[in-house]
Amino acid sequence: MEDVILTNGIVYAETGTIDKGYIIIADGRISDIGEGSPSSKSAGRIIDVQGNVISPGFIDMHTHGIMDVDFMESSYEETEKALYAYARYGVTRVVSTLLSNPISSIVEQGKLIRNVKQKSPIGCLIHGVHVEGPWLAPRCRGGHAAKYLKVPNKEDVESILTQIGDVVKTVTYAPELENALWLTEQLNKMGIIPVFGHTEATYEEAERAIMAGARHVTHMYDTTLGYKENPDEALVMMPGMETAVLYFDQVSIELIGCPVHVPKPFFKFIAKVKPRDKTIIVTDSLVGTGMPDGTILTYKDGRKVYVENGVLRMIDSDPAVHGNLTGSAVTMNVALRRLAEYAELSKPDAIRWGSINPATTLGIQEETGSLKVGKYADVTVMNDNFDIILTLLQGETVFKKDEEDE
Repeated sequence: MEDVILTNGIVYAETGTIDKGYIIIADGRISDIGEGSPSSKSAGRIIDVQGNVISPGFIDMHTHGIMDVDFMESSYEETEKALYAYARYGVTRVVSTLLSNPISSIVEQGKLIRNVKQKSPIGCLIHGVHVEGPWLAPRCRGGHAAKYLKVPNKEDVESILTQIGDVVKTVTYAPELENALWLTEQLNKMGIIPVFGHTEATYEEAERAIMAGARHVTHMYDTTLGYKENPDEALVMMPGMETAVLYFDQVSIELIGCPVHVPKPFFKFIAKVKPRDKTIIVTDSLVGTGMPDGTILTYKDGRKVYVENGVLRMIDSDPAVHGNLTGSAVTMNVALRRLAEYAELSKPDAIRWGSINPATTLGIQEETGSLKVGKYADVTVMNDNFDIILTLLQGETVFKKDEEDE
């Protein structure tokens, strides 16, 4: 593999920003980072990024799909196509998210995604699988079909852990469900991250799960009910899951990078109250992501949705339903641009939410998530508006804007 040198850029290195810098890539890893021009001894393919930002590639740890690809229904070829689509938006790792379905269907798609990860030339863009449901609170199910929801039982959990446990990296569940504490322990034994979500848990239920190893929250402020009124004392509020996850610093929190799903003040609030390495931005994207406003898509069950300003809305003959929010269609670069604005963060600090922070939560911070000598060359080049120009995955070009424009 030929060495690659990215030069004449603003480098967002792990140790700080280099205003006029370069990185050198050898054998898929970063071999040098510096200021000015590379030494005359450096050899390889030189790419002048013309003053643009050289950033770590983004990690989307919660995404259901992109363009016309849904990870719950996709074929090998469609999954592979989706990975190249993610790269267009600076993403170098995804955790492919599967939603509530029969356990057999979740296992089947988990095996397919594992196959793509192992065999595709771009398979290393997949970190693994996120199982979101079916162990969710019915009242907080959001877009998950009620008919699939259930409490965790030994047969179902063992089916997932024994058949696809090696590729499953995160599991979202409601900690108030029966057997949820047992589920937390089983996931921990397998090295899978237990994640709160679609829940109305009490403080005590959440605290017990955190003590058992739960370490992350799926799309905070969406389908997570934080406080309740005390039934015995009018206007007295009882602490819930939100209080627990804000109190315990070991728990990271993800927000969807969309002002419709998450009102703007929450971005600034989470940035202030959580440790710097426990704040994460995700897309929670569905089919339609990356498509123009007005695009209409039809699911296999006949439901129709349309794309509007980074979200999906329902098409229905019932005026009370038509136009209702049904999911996200935001891309990671746009999510990060919004985060920087809403939370009033510098660009390097905002990018942490989509790079080293998810890498840390996922336990892969030693190999990716930041620009540091020895790490994989998972790199994106972007302009000041977060528009992506170039994406490298382990040193290989997987997206180049000029080539797409031709």
